[in-house]
Amino acid sequence: MIHFGEKDVLILRLMQPLVERRIDGIVDVFYQSILEVSKLEEMIRSHSTIERLKLTLKRHLLEMFSSDIDDEFVEKRLQIAKVHKRIGLEPKWYLSAFQNLQNAFLQMLHNEVKDEAQLLDMIKTISKLFSVEQQLVLEAYERENIKEKEQQYELVKSELKNKISTFSEELEDLSLSTNAAVEELVSSGNEVNQAIRKSSEASQLTQEQAEQGGQILSRLQEHIQEIHFRMEAMEAAVKELNLSSGKIRNVVLAVEEIASQIKLLSLNASIEAARAGEQGRGFAVVAKEVNKLSEEAKLTVVQIAALIRQSVDMTGQVVDEIEEVRHLADQGMSHSGESGEMFRHILASTQNSVHEVSMLEAQIQDLIYTIEGIGISTATVAESAERLNRISSQL
Repeated sequence: MIHFGEKDVLILRLMQPLVERRIDGIVDVFYQSILEVSKLEEMIRSHSTIERLKLTLKRHLLEMFSSDIDDEFVEKRLQIAKVHKRIGLEPKWYLSAFQNLQNAFLQMLHNEVKDEAQLLDMIKTISKLFSVEQQLVLEAYERENIKEKEQQYELVKSELKNKISTFSEELEDLSLSTNAAVEELVSSGNEVNQAIRKSSEASQLTQEQAEQGGQILSRLQEHIQEIHFRMEAMEAAVKELNLSSGKIRNVVLAVEEIASQIKLLSLNASIEAARAGEQGRGFAVVAKEVNKLSEEAKLTVVQIAALIRQSVDMTGQVVDEIEEVRHLADQGMSHSGESGEMFRHILASTQNSVHEVSMLEAQIQDLIYTIEGIGISTATVAESAERLNRISSQL
């Protein structure tokens, strides 16, 4: 595109003596401008010396005017670009410095060449030469940049691959460990749930038994209360019997009194019959029979009185026994009432326990579902880690 040909080569060789005479001054001016930039000065002193670089630049410039643009020429420019890249010389500094160098050559031609046509040809040739130089170096810069970026990319890719591989392996191992722990936790949760279910069944059975016990105790309380009522009725009946016995005893006493009076009358009748003599004999027989009957009545009354006393004594004992039984029945009612209250508390506590156990069973079941969900998620993570590991191996 720049049309660098044989004519340009001839012009360069024609310019070569002029360049050889002025090269030292051009190089001095070039490095003088370079050293004005502190960053470039620091770079130069870090990798070489000014004098050494001046000699290198001088040789390089002379070769530009004496050599053909061939593979060797191109290779040297590539090496220059590699060196510049290695020491950190950015393209902008290279272009600026090269522009100063080109300006120095143009100024030299302007001062030394008086023929305007020849000056114009030389300016064109130098411009072409410097353009070729810049293109070669910049292309080499670009290739080195691409190469460096590719190396960096490969390095980053390798590091990323290693990290992804390591991470995915660790994640997979962790997922497997977590999955094993989750399975163990689910197993333990099922065992706990089974134990809670058995506890719930036992609590329900206890509740049923407590309810049955409460019903039995309630019936027992009813029976005890019925016994209490019947004992009270029996006690009242015995007391009535005792009163009746007292009334009978009073009657017996009255009969006994009457029998005594009859005996006394029969005795008086016997005396009067004896006084009457033969006429009173029949009356004496009657008086004797009356006396006999009064004795028998009296004896019977005595026996009845004895039986009444025995009945009264036995009635008193029965009353005492009934009182004791009624007292025991009262205690039984009191204790059964307390037992009933305790049973009601036990039943209420058992019902609460059954309710709490049922809630706990539901919560444990929810926990197991959650743990199983974690296991599923963990398995998904393990699959993702394995897939990530396969992908990283393809990078």
